[in-house]
Amino acid sequence: MKRYLLVSVFALALVATNAQSTFEKIENVPALAKWKINFTDHQDLEVIGLNRSSAAPAPYTKSKELKATLDAQRTRTYPNKSKVDFNNDLEPNIESSFNGKPIGSTGIPLDNTIAVSNGGIIMSAINTNVNILDSTGTSLRFRTLSGMVAGQLGLLDRFYDPKVLYDPTADRFTLVFLEGSNSNDTRIIVGFSETNDPLEDWNFYAINGNPNGGTKWSDYPIIAHNKEDLYITVNILRDNESWQEGFVQSVIWQVNKASGYSGADLVQNIYQNISYNDQPVWSICPVQPAVDMDMDNMYFLSVRPDAEANDTIFLHEITDKATSGNATYTLTVLESTEEYGVPPSAFQPTEGYRLQTNDTRVLSASLHQGQIQYVQSTIVPDRIASGIYHGTISDVAASPSVEGHIISSTDMDYAYPSIAFAGETADENSMMMTFSHVSETDFPGTSAIFYNFKDGLYDNYSPVMTVKEGESEINSFLADSIERWGDYTDVQPQYNDLGSVWLVGSYGDVDSRNNVWIAKVRANNVLLGVEELFVYPNPANNFVKISAVFDRNELVNIELLDLQGRVVKKLNNQRVEKGSIEFLVDVSAVVTGNYVLTITSEDGATRLSQKVRVD
Repeated sequence: MKRYLLVSVFALALVATNAQSTFEKIENVPALAKWKINFTDHQDLEVIGLNRSSAAPAPYTKSKELKATLDAQRTRTYPNKSKVDFNNDLEPNIESSFNGKPIGSTGIPLDNTIAVSNGGIIMSAINTNVNILDSTGTSLRFRTLSGMVAGQLGLLDRFYDPKVLYDPTADRFTLVFLEGSNSNDTRIIVGFSETNDPLEDWNFYAINGNPNGGTKWSDYPIIAHNKEDLYITVNILRDNESWQEGFVQSVIWQVNKASGYSGADLVQNIYQNISYNDQPVWSICPVQPAVDMDMDNMYFLSVRPDAEANDTIFLHEITDKATSGNATYTLTVLESTEEYGVPPSAFQPTEGYRLQTNDTRVLSASLHQGQIQYVQSTIVPDRIASGIYHGTISDVAASPSVEGHIISSTDMDYAYPSIAFAGETADENSMMMTFSHVSETDFPGTSAIFYNFKDGLYDNYSPVMTVKEGESEINSFLADSIERWGDYTDVQPQYNDLGSVWLVGSYGDVDSRNNVWIAKVRANNVLLGVEELFVYPNPANNFVKISAVFDRNELVNIELLDLQGRVVKKLNNQRVEKGSIEFLVDVSAVVTGNYVLTITSEDGATRLSQKVRVD
């Protein structure tokens, strides 16, 4: 076992100068145990009392005080520099939609997560179990998390926080969840399917949730993967303290996937003691590569999750695969254009009943074409409500910069977002986001929003679309006036049907419980089929620069017409290709006046036109 203690020094003009980040890497950490089960043959052994369905934990003191202040100030207004506008033409379409909760399943909150194979098999996990369905919503098999480890690990505490993903490169599934919530019993359970059929054999492993000893345990996993490795991040907490007051550090597990798929001993590294300016970085979210997973490095994001207002973004990177022996860790600190902050509690239609929105940690992120897009819950400054923070980090590898936008409503509260690639081709960087919604007149449900980004056509958001309306308030604890709403939602591209995603969220059902809703949603990216024309400068003196977006390859003619329709300038048979094209037209000899610039196809049809002034 090798140990490394490295210190990196950065000159960070945006945040600090000569700030120190430290970390420790431990290679080849062995798993505590491994075993094999078959989802069809395996019989669940229910263990009474293992479900994490106890009352909500005591709130973090600082967040409790802040939220109480925010709840009392919901009519107070602040400037919102980046509130987004919605393009009605981009509203997504719901192609399939159904309830995904097995009868009799329990767990508060639900912790929804989903993975869908190219063959259309769905794995939907909530707090204590996994439901395997076909694409129509028919359940093929139901398994409890407790049943997957019963008889394997000795002392059993409780099972919670599942995460699932589908690997389109290997055509396999992965399941991660936690077992135990104190230092005497804390394991990270990792399962790998041996085939593309999750009903067949799985290889399971138990990873030590307290690798350094002491009275600590692992909580709140987030997972992502590239071609070679699975990455699991967890928060290390002290015994008998809340998940905020008891925070010690966040760690990253790097696990070679091939060893898990084959049932061999896991090849894995751990990165721990990650800090910035002598303070541990709290809650690390791995960034999922959108469609191209053939990369050896991996990015991660963190923020200041308990901040009232902050613009700091931590960009982490592990530089190589687990088996290389050369992987190391780097940290870059960035500053966003828009601040985020802890959101207030959300109000339900039933007076006196609210929903917990937790903190403002990064919950989900996707990497495509050198840009990271990520989401977190945040305060909406201009109405003291809970909204969605959508951030983009451009030019990640060379010169990263961050821009933030807040997705909000005039009456709704939004929380617990997730994000995934929704482009119709790999040439664009469009995303679908899903999140929970509620208002004082709308019961808790699930929403989605589409974001278009292609060939300069960016910052185009669809309207927020209701995927599932709530049927009643959430009142799981009966006498409690503030309910556990959920810790996360999930969304995944349909990798062999680009432009569509599968999402899972929650809603308040007729029994006032948190229930599961699954949907397949398709992007309505009309902007990709609409040619756009930009002409500048306008008015022009010596030249006109034309920037146009075409939806196919063809020959076009460019003409400058006077107001009587006479051609005063013409460029014939200009070859264009699908995508963004630029032309430069000399107008230095054109008489001062108003003109119309047109682009026509070979058959004479006008493709684009715009008025131009020549001075």
